[in-house]
Amino acid sequence: MPPDLRQLRYFVAVAEELNFTRAAERLHLAQPPLSAAIRQLEEQLDVTLFKRTTRQVELTLAGKLLLEKGHELLTHADEVFSAVREVERTPVGRLDVGVAPTARFGLAAKLFGACATEAAGVMLYPREDATGVLLRDLHAGRLDLVVAFCAPPDDGLERERLRDEPAVLHVDVSHPLASRDSVALEELRDESVIVAGGPDSPGYTATVLKLCRAAGFEPNTVPDPYPDLGLQAIREGLGVVIYVRTAFALDLEGSAFVPIVPAITMPFDLLWRRGISNGALNAALGVARKLRDREDWLAASPSTTGRI
Repeated sequence: MPPDLRQLRYFVAVAEELNFTRAAERLHLAQPPLSAAIRQLEEQLDVTLFKRTTRQVELTLAGKLLLEKGHELLTHADEVFSAVREVERTPVGRLDVGVAPTARFGLAAKLFGACATEAAGVMLYPREDATGVLLRDLHAGRLDLVVAFCAPPDDGLERERLRDEPAVLHVDVSHPLASRDSVALEELRDESVIVAGGPDSPGYTATVLKLCRAAGFEPNTVPDPYPDLGLQAIREGLGVVIYVRTAFALDLEGSAFVPIVPAITMPFDLLWRRGISNGALNAALGVARKLRDREDWLAASPSTTGRI
């Protein structure tokens, strides 16, 4: 019968202590069984591992080699056992994830990249649509998780803030405000402010109205006739858009993005069905929380940011 790992661990303890009594104490083992295990190991290997005298214990050449290689073998065995245990602990599964178009370039790409690295067993299948459509599909069970922008209240869903994104004014480069370093929200009092044109983004429209009212005016709103985040509407001079910069590609010819001061933010939230919990969902939420904290995505406080 070949030696086993238990015998090897016993040998390493004796070889490191060079004292059977101390090794037995270290292993929480009586000395006679330890001595018997070492003798059995020597018989199985047909070598002498220790030179024993009444005063000391020394390693033989064979013992020194076994100690060196034994450390390597035990380390590798521990790594294998740990990997096997992690198979059961590592979350696996599929998540159908709804993504608001506003999250396309910035937030979603970072979130999916982090999940691929930190929760590799969870397969994410994203689908992009307006927030209202995504939330209906979430309720119906066709989606497991939604990355939403300015999502309206919904008592049937769990919600967690992922990012407070600084708002900017999006205008055509020909607009008088396009060359400004910044703009105060109240300066839009006489502008036409483009809001959602259909019923599937009520949260965004409500957020814009709330921000403007907090700035002391009722905005003159224009429904966006196009489903492209206001791009075509500002090109046609229909108005200006209060939005977030990361909703668009870094290079967007014909557009100007002007910071709004004092700073205000618009919310991205994670939403999932109330009462639902599984390994894949919990893993994705955990990755999202770590990413949020690393990137410092939450606004400092409502009193300083105009957070919605």
